[in-house]
Amino acid sequence: MASSSESGGPNNPTMAPPPPIDGRRVIALFKFVKALLLIITSYGVHKLLDPQLIEQIRVWSGTLTDRVDQRLLLRALSYVEGMGAGKLHLVIAVTVAYTAVVLVEGTGLWLRRRWAEWVTVVATTSLIPFELWELIQRPAGHRWTVAVTLGVNVLIAAYLAHLLRTGRHSVH
Repeated sequence: MASSSESGGPNNPTMAPPPPIDGRRVIALFKFVKALLLIITSYGVHKLLDPQLIEQIRVWSGTLTDRVDQRLLLRALSYVEGMGAGKLHLVIAVTVAYTAVVLVEGTGLWLRRRWAEWVTVVATTSLIPFELWELIQRPAGHRWTVAVTLGVNVLIAAYLAHLLRTGRHSVH
């Protein structure tokens, strides 16, 4: 644990306190929003385990006037049904585990902890090869979301790596 003089605390008058919102906290807020979306996703996948809900969605899809939307929805339902309950449970478990990692990252970054910078750099850069693969494999018209995700992750990892390399971490 760093002493107050090392961390810019009250005993170190040479270091100004960090601003209330800095890069770490912006990334933390991003992580908290991401965690919320992952929680919503987990809940939605969990709801898809209910065969009555699947049937209600199938019946509702018959009321859609856009045949393209109807075909896409029915294709998605068939895909979900084909996965089976076991794979859906696995998707839920992986999503919940990833949510826990994202919440740990976000909390540590909000508190400006150096370990959180390391965890976030490692976790974020570990996903970059998969995002690059996805970018290559996606059809040309559907690559923008992966490209944006890749860009954001590279920026986050580069920013935090810069802080770690230059020693600019302030724990208070």
